[in-house]
Amino acid sequence: MAIANFSKDNNSNVRVLAGGYTLSNLRTLLSVADREKFGVVACNIRSRFVLNGVLEAAWQEKAPVILEIAESEVSYCNMAPARLSSLAHDAIEGMIKKYGYSVPVCIHHDHIQKDVDGCIDRAIAAGFSSVEVDLSKLPVEENAAKCKAVVDKIHPLGISLEVEDGEIGTAAALSDPAVESKIAEYYSKVEDCVKLCEMVKPDALAFFVGNGHGQYLKAPIIGYDRIKEICDAVRPLGVFGVMHGGSGLLPENFNNCVNSGARKFNYATSLSDIWFEYFPKALVEKMEATAKEQNKPLRKVLDQFESEWDKVDFLEAEKAIAAHLSMMMRDGFLSSGKANLYV
Repeated sequence: MAIANFSKDNNSNVRVLAGGYTLSNLRTLLSVADREKFGVVACNIRSRFVLNGVLEAAWQEKAPVILEIAESEVSYCNMAPARLSSLAHDAIEGMIKKYGYSVPVCIHHDHIQKDVDGCIDRAIAAGFSSVEVDLSKLPVEENAAKCKAVVDKIHPLGISLEVEDGEIGTAAALSDPAVESKIAEYYSKVEDCVKLCEMVKPDALAFFVGNGHGQYLKAPIIGYDRIKEICDAVRPLGVFGVMHGGSGLLPENFNNCVNSGARKFNYATSLSDIWFEYFPKALVEKMEATAKEQNKPLRKVLDQFESEWDKVDFLEAEKAIAAHLSMMMRDGFLSSGKANLYV
């Protein structure tokens, strides 16, 4: 089913801001990126401070941007879709007023895996313009069948769908002692990607080509040739390639991915790490003690301390996030100045 325009006419949950501004979906953002050969960064919004830094970078660079939250992050970041949408729309309106121009923004619900129906419904109600259903652990046919039901529901509303083939940072690959010599065996297969896209007709496809979530413990072996093979194979189906696991990659790595055909790049850990650098030392020590006691990573106790960190002046953190992301937009994703390509 072809995707409708993301507009109030097709979707009553679409928020219309000053001057008629509305969000963009992935098809709008990535079709231009594919034509002009650049990438669009997708940033996980784990707090309003990260949001402010990300939007500053987008407006300073006049670059399109995707704001996202994964299903697994909603609870520990206290960032339900309704809250993210409200914060984002208010912040976007503030940026338009501050700078006097707009840039394309997508709000995307990432890695929906467990409560597919519930997450989709909450994203729709919150006015999101995009979702990703990640059922990559299932056989291709089962993955496709479940995603097809989603696309049939959301495309008439102008909401885009990203699907996923090949578990990102697959457990089998990470546990294989000889993984470096045979990593290509774990890469997503072109034929599986094509089959999934033919069956679902999504807007974007994430795949595993040596990439993983979080910071890399050693240099990843990214399959640039496989990225090109997959992107070339699914482009005729109207589907654009997505790279998860961007944190820790260098600008030249992203250049190679862009040149190979990838168009959306998830970038989370590097930005939240910058934010954590500006936490008061005493608060970090309290958070680390709780994280250790609960056997969780530091970020997964964020919600338990929000009443404390939300009062901190993170202006310098926002500036640092904006500076880093601006550099990546210019040098890595090659998206600076591309907002003027969207009409």
